[in-house]
Amino acid sequence: MRRLLVGGVLALAVLSLGATAADASTPASAQIKQDRASTKAFIALQERADVNIARSAPAITAREKAYVTQAQSDCPDALTGIPKKAKAMQARAVGLFVIESSAALELVALAPVSALTGRIAAQTQRLRFSDPALQWQVQVNASAEAAYLKLRPPDLCADARALAARHFTDVTPAGARFAEDAVTVIERASVPASQLVRLMRQYAPGPVAVALKRLPELDRTVGRKLALGSHYRALLRALGASRLDPTASARTGLAS
Repeated sequence: MRRLLVGGVLALAVLSLGATAADASTPASAQIKQDRASTKAFIALQERADVNIARSAPAITAREKAYVTQAQSDCPDALTGIPKKAKAMQARAVGLFVIESSAALELVALAPVSALTGRIAAQTQRLRFSDPALQWQVQVNASAEAAYLKLRPPDLCADARALAARHFTDVTPAGARFAEDAVTVIERASVPASQLVRLMRQYAPGPVAVALKRLPELDRTVGRKLALGSHYRALLRALGASRLDPTASARTGLAS
């Protein structure tokens, strides 16, 4: 809830007012039908997204390997001089580069599924729930996922060389913007689908009960088929930065 700053509070207030108006004009039976239909649609869309990623795992993996191979060729060992005891400015700069490089790898890899995932996000945003807080979070999650897929990574090798040339005290402006944008949308999409489904239990108890078993199984399947973590470690080795902890870039996003 820390993200509910001024803009978020205003947005929630507007949604609440809208829900109040709807309560006065919309029959309760119609709201119940809408909530149930939206719940079932949300579950179906989440399952479709996971199945699509799982089926596209070979293409995703191939793009990850190609990205690592390109780094090995274009900028091998570019970051070998990372200090073991980093100063505050160096720690921040390296941290931003970790975010930049991990998000870049993932976005390049997810290109085969980005079109369908974007359409699913758009369909999810059109769902309507009578609970304004749930409505807000569903829309925020979906809009953040769509925004994440539209980010365009900068030239990673150029940014790695620039970071080393600056003695690891600063990243490029393009790298900083990309990393900060990635963090912003990732944080907004940080509520797992299964957690949102639990909040819909009252609308469709049966489908929700099935989904709470099905969605974690799909997540595990996706996790087994994708190897983003190992490929990111390979990317760090290619850049001469294997000392960096890859868990620092762990993300609860589309492919995790």
